[in-house]
Amino acid sequence: MAHPAPADPGHEDPHRPIGGFFEQHEPDGPADVPRVLDAWTAGRPYAAYVNARSAFAALAAQYPEATVWLPAFLCRDMAQPAYAARTRLYTVREGFRPDLAAVEAQAAPGDLVLVPAYFGQPLSGLARQLLARRPDLRLVEDRAQALDAGPGAGWRLYSPRKLLGVADGGLLVAPDASTPLPQPTATADAAALWAAPQMRAEDPDGRRNGLWHAANQAKEAAMAAGDQAMTPLSLAILAGVSMQRLAAPRLANWRGLDQRLQPWSAHPEAPAAPPLGYVLRLDPDRRDRVLHGLHAQRIFAAVHWPKILGRPEAFPRETQWTRELVTLPCDHRYNVGEMARIADAVIALLR
Repeated sequence: MAHPAPADPGHEDPHRPIGGFFEQHEPDGPADVPRVLDAWTAGRPYAAYVNARSAFAALAAQYPEATVWLPAFLCRDMAQPAYAARTRLYTVREGFRPDLAAVEAQAAPGDLVLVPAYFGQPLSGLARQLLARRPDLRLVEDRAQALDAGPGAGWRLYSPRKLLGVADGGLLVAPDASTPLPQPTATADAAALWAAPQMRAEDPDGRRNGLWHAANQAKEAAMAAGDQAMTPLSLAILAGVSMQRLAAPRLANWRGLDQRLQPWSAHPEAPAAPPLGYVLRLDPDRRDRVLHGLHAQRIFAAVHWPKILGRPEAFPRETQWTRELVTLPCDHRYNVGEMARIADAVIALLR
C-alpha cells in the first residue's frame, strides 16, 4: 500500500483533506540513509510498547518509591491511576519552557521527571542547566511531538503515531546499557489498531473521510495504558523510513506558513528542529472561529491540548493555552501549494 505522493503544487485539490491522523507509511529511500528507529535509539536499548502512556507507566512502576514530576501543560491521558498518588506537577513558562525550579529545589534523589520537547523543539538551555545540577534525578525527555530534537540525556520517550504513518507505538529508550529497562509482555490487536491508517491510505482523495475518521476516533478512545507491545508493522516502518524525508518538508512547510502567518505565531522564532506543526496563538473567540472554519474546509488543525493535567485555579497560564492554541499541519505529506491553501483559509477567517 503506497504512501500518497504530494500533489502537484500547481494542481491542488481544494477539497482534499489536509492534516489529521497519518495513513500507513511505506518504507522509503535508499538503505544507507539514516532511519527513524536508528536515530531515535542511537544504539541504546529500547522497549517498544503499544503507546507512550504504557511505556511511561511501566517505567514509573519500575521505581515505585519515586515521586513522578509532570508538567501541568500536558495531555491528561498521561495521568495514570497507578502512580497518581505520587504525582506532582510543575509550571511551564511563556514560550512553552518547562519551569524546573521547584523540581530542582524539592525533588528527592531518584525521582522521575518528565520534561517535554514541546512542539518538537529541543529542551531550553535553562532546563538542561537545571537538570545538569541534579544528576541524581531520573530525567525522561518526552519526545512525543519531536521528530528530531537533537542530543539529550537520560531516558527518551517517543510516540511515533503523532509524527508519521504508524498505527501505534510508545518507544522508551534507556540512558545506557546498564540501566534496567521494563519490557512489554502482551500482544496488541494489530487488526484493530491498523484499520484506520490503512483505510486512509486507500483513500488518498479523502472521499470516505467520515469512515476513516470515525474508525480512528474509536481507536484513540480505546487506547489505554497496559503491557502490550508495539505492533510488528509499526516497528518495521520505523526501521525503514528515512529521517530526512520526514524532516526536510516539515521545516520547508513551516517557513512557507510563517511568511504569511508570523503575526499570529506562538513560536515567532524559526524552529531549531523539525516542528510538530505551525502553532498559532489567538484569543479564545478567534481561536474557535478559526478552528471551526478550518475543519469545515477539511483542514484538520489540532489543539494541543484541550484537556491538560493542571487544574485551572492552580495553573491559569497553562489553562489559557488550551483556549488559545491551534496547531496547523505542515508535515511531510504536504507541499507549498497546500501551505498556501492553509494560509489563505486562516487569513480569511481572521478578517
